[in-house]
Amino acid sequence: MRKLSLILLMVILCFSHAYAQSPDDQIKVLQKCIDLKELQGYLPGKSIQPLYVMQHGVSFDKDIKVSKNGKPVVFLSKQEVKSQHLQAYLLFWTFEINEKTARVSFVYNYDQNQSPKTVRADLELSKQGSEWTVSSVAINKV
Repeated sequence: MRKLSLILLMVILCFSHAYAQSPDDQIKVLQKCIDLKELQGYLPGKSIQPLYVMQHGVSFDKDIKVSKNGKPVVFLSKQEVKSQHLQAYLLFWTFEINEKTARVSFVYNYDQNQSPKTVRADLELSKQGSEWTVSSVAINKV
C-alpha cells in the first residue's frame, strides 16, 4: 500500500510539473509581460528595432511565438547581446508557472550604450479558464 501511494504521488508530481511547463501557458504569460501597460513607456515604440530577450537566468525556447508591435521578439544568448552591443533588452530572473498562478520577475535594460538604465518588474498572474490575468504588478526604476 505504501509503495502504491508513493508511485501515485510521483505520477501526480510529474503531471503537475509537465503542466507547469505548458508551452501555451508560457507564451500567454510572456506575452502579458511584454504587453504590460506600466512598461510601455520604456519599451521601444513603433520603431524598426525588435524587442530582445537575453537568454540568461531564465531561458525560453527560441521558437516561442511572442511579439511586440507586430514584430517577433528575438531571443539571444548573453554572448550575442554583448557582441551586438544592444541598446535594450529584457532579462528574466523568475518565470514560475503553476496550474492557476504565475510569478515573474524581470528587468528591462535600456540605453546600454550611453547611460545604462534599468526598470524592474515583478508580476503575479492568475489563470481563469485558459486566460491569464495580471493580479499584481510592481515596477521600479533602478
